[in-house]
Amino acid sequence: MLFYIAFVGVKLFNSGAPALSNSLKGYAVYDIEAVPHEPVSVRSLDDWFRKRVVVYPTSSALVDLRFKSYDELFSVPALLYQVSQIFYWLLIGFLILCIKKLFGSFRRDEVFTTRNASLILWGSTVLILLPVMRSITQHLFINCITKLHLNDSGYSLRNGVGFIAAETMIGLALLAFGLVFKTAIDIKKENDSFI
Repeated sequence: MLFYIAFVGVKLFNSGAPALSNSLKGYAVYDIEAVPHEPVSVRSLDDWFRKRVVVYPTSSALVDLRFKSYDELFSVPALLYQVSQIFYWLLIGFLILCIKKLFGSFRRDEVFTTRNASLILWGSTVLILLPVMRSITQHLFINCITKLHLNDSGYSLRNGVGFIAAETMIGLALLAFGLVFKTAIDIKKENDSFI
């Protein structure tokens, strides 16, 4: 939890851009599709069959955005992106808090409780929401670059992540486990009241 608080503090209060760039604030986003404006040469079949190592470059990129003026930094597209980024970090923080509380309950030997079932269900819901929020944040990032005409890279940028990722599958499995856990708690309560 302390590491998470330090991470968010650094992200919020650090400029995130190199000092020599004369930027007020910088953000870096992974997994953006970057397509060069100039066409890349196509591989021939001779390359495919005769080479020992065949490399396929992907269009996945890390994109750095640097705001050089307060007008850019506080524009509507930039604020929308920044708010969505903070919300994404808050979702991660909430997930860490759920895990911390759940393991704290397990340590106190409080396993089958309604609170633990709720923590599992809320944690799984947040896990399912993380890829959705990441995709929305990436879309707002690209929208910010487009609306403010900041793309001087020579690449066309597109959203490279979808709404479904590994977190979605883990979240769905945890959601099913949470529902079974909740049902087990209800059965346990019925048995205790019957006795």
